[in-house]
Amino acid sequence: MSSQDRFYLLKFQDRPVLWGDIGSTIRMQGIVVGGARAQAILLLPGMNLGRPLVVTLTDEEWVDFIHRSDDPEVLVGHAKTFQRKLRWEISGAIQQKVWAADGCKCMYCGKVIGNVRLTVDHYVPLELGGANDPSNYLTACAACNKNKGNMDPEDWCRHARTTGSHEWYKQYLEKRQLP
Repeated sequence: MSSQDRFYLLKFQDRPVLWGDIGSTIRMQGIVVGGARAQAILLLPGMNLGRPLVVTLTDEEWVDFIHRSDDPEVLVGHAKTFQRKLRWEISGAIQQKVWAADGCKCMYCGKVIGNVRLTVDHYVPLELGGANDPSNYLTACAACNKNKGNMDPEDWCRHARTTGSHEWYKQYLEKRQLP
C-alpha cells in the first residue's frame, strides 16, 4: 500500500496532512464498537458523520496511524490496539505540585479534591499554541477538563461561567508559584 492509499494522509478540511505527525490535524469524533453480532458508531455530541470514508486497516497500518497521530507506546494483539499518550504526559509529581498550588480544587468550577477527580488542564490548549509546561497547567476536575477540550480559553470562560475571567486566569498563571 502506498502512502497515497492511506486515508489519514489525505487532505482534511482542504489542507494537506504533512508526512509525519498528524496529532494536531485530526481529533476523535466518536468510536466504533462491535461484538455479539452488533456494530455501532458512537459519536460525540455535536458531531455529524456526513459521508464517512470507511477503511479497514491492517495491524501494521493501525500502528503506523497511531504513531503519526500521537507518537504513543503501541501494543497490538488479540484484535485490539492499545495506545498510551506519551508526548504530553504530565508526571505525577508535577500534577501534585499543580494541585497543591491551586488549593486542590478545580480552578474552573471550584469543586475540591475528594468530591471530584482532579486532572491537570493545559489552559491554552496545545492545539492553539499553548505551552506544555507548568506556566500553562491548571487544576481541573475531570468533567471541566473534558468539557473544555481544546476550546479557546476566552470562549471557555464565557461559555462555562467559570469562577474567574480569562484575564484573571492569565494573571493567576503568571504569578502562581509551584511548591
